[in-house]
Amino acid sequence: MRMNLELENKIVVITGATGGIGSQITKDFIDAKAIVVCLIRNENKFNELKKSAEEDNLDITRLHYVCCNLSDYEEIKNAVARITDTFSRIDVLVHCAGYTEEQPFALFNEKQISELFDVNLKSPVLLTHAVLKTMYRQNSGSIIFISSASTIKKGRGIVAYASAKAGLETFTRTLAQEVGRKKIRVNCIRPGVIETGMSSAVIYRNSEKIIEFTSLGRTGKPNEISNVVLFIASEKTASYLTGECITIDGGMY
Repeated sequence: MRMNLELENKIVVITGATGGIGSQITKDFIDAKAIVVCLIRNENKFNELKKSAEEDNLDITRLHYVCCNLSDYEEIKNAVARITDTFSRIDVLVHCAGYTEEQPFALFNEKQISELFDVNLKSPVLLTHAVLKTMYRQNSGSIIFISSASTIKKGRGIVAYASAKAGLETFTRTLAQEVGRKKIRVNCIRPGVIETGMSSAVIYRNSEKIIEFTSLGRTGKPNEISNVVLFIASEKTASYLTGECITIDGGMY
């Protein structure tokens, strides 16, 4: 039985909800009786998530979506306005959307570099900017970013991705300082190698090395990230936690 984190009827906005980690976070918030609004691009993927949640015997009346292009600030503002018009508040923002492409930095073209920074840094910054107005008004809120352990590890082919995520971590720390007096907490999680579609190629190529260099001798599960997300989101368990970047990588780095 899950610990009561007092998240019932909290309004949670999440990006990347149809991904491996994002879908688990979404389901766990629903299980905690929160109301979840997913910002999506692909309605078919959302329907798959909804079906999966229903198969897990979760209350899908708590699951909602708004279509939104996270690279378009006008669409972001309109999406946030729709959410606040419907639910009056936003208690938690979880930015889980992310994208990576591995290859030597010199081989990237300008478009690829821009896309990596747009998805992994610019989009969460713009969405946060739009959501803050609502959180200021209600004088409360928890913002959680999903970064990557690549920001603190050595590795080839991840220069642009790791740099964008490192920027997100600096955004976390500096924003937390700025909005803390408004009772808004800002934190970040750095997952290591988690068993998702995004990490499948890395796991396939390097499974023996991952096991060898990880203290716990295995890869991580999506629920091992989502458990911490819900912990941070809750005022019951994390009311004095802000400005932190928490690494969850099994002791790899």
